[in-house]
Amino acid sequence: MLERMARPLRGVSNGIASAMGAVYRPLGAPGRLLQDFLNGSWLGHSLHAVLVDVVVGGATAVLLLDVLRAFFGIESLETAAAWVLGMAWLSALGAVLTGLTDYKDTAPNSAERDVTGLHGLINIVATVAFTVSLLLRLGANHDTGFWWLLVGYVVVSVGAYLGGHVVFKYGYMVNHNAFSRGKRAKEFTPVVALAALPEATPTKVELGTTAVMLVRRGDVVHALKETCSHAGGPLSKGELKGDTITCPWHFSTFRITDGSVVHGPAGSRQVSYRARVNEGQVELQGPYD
Repeated sequence: MLERMARPLRGVSNGIASAMGAVYRPLGAPGRLLQDFLNGSWLGHSLHAVLVDVVVGGATAVLLLDVLRAFFGIESLETAAAWVLGMAWLSALGAVLTGLTDYKDTAPNSAERDVTGLHGLINIVATVAFTVSLLLRLGANHDTGFWWLLVGYVVVSVGAYLGGHVVFKYGYMVNHNAFSRGKRAKEFTPVVALAALPEATPTKVELGTTAVMLVRRGDVVHALKETCSHAGGPLSKGELKGDTITCPWHFSTFRITDGSVVHGPAGSRQVSYRARVNEGQVELQGPYD
């Protein structure tokens, strides 16, 4: 049902995602660092989710203060309500910016992008309502500000529901390896002959039913799970540069030695494996992270 409601907005959604990409692309390396910050790569998961908690929690607190003031006659709560709403409003601006940064890497013409786009547009409307409420309060019109807050609160609650929908149904901004690590190999298991593994070339092999990417440097082999933690892209098709591998889908970059995130949008480190060469065979043990 939500997917059907959101699909008419597909053109708008694709346009917004393309525009965000066009904003960041000319910024080069500084833009990449800004994206890393806004994606939450440094945090280990989405920064957007943290800010949304502040928005919803702050708006709830303001609503409670307004109800106590307007319906229970408790005095002198106007200043506290305005300060808390100001905090929620600033967080809402941050949530919009981080959300748009995450959003640009969704798959074009997909139900995930459709619903996420609807989620974002609804929350922008809620942010506008919070802005009006805050301005009214700064002008000492707290009663009218309450009604604008109430409208914003209802709207942001709908937006939060849609946000939960895309996370729990589509795994949006969730570690794609969280539930697909494969069976842990307690013993070293041979996967390929060293002679068949090209030098400094990302290569896909199978460890049981799990796809693993290998990179050979002489007699040293590094091993990461083939599936990118951000959106499931194939790391063996990515670009190897120094001791890093960059996913071809959304350009998340990981260190091949331990799977740590160098650049986002990935927030979760890549699952890694211990590799060794034994009697001409590359053997793996793990996974580890």
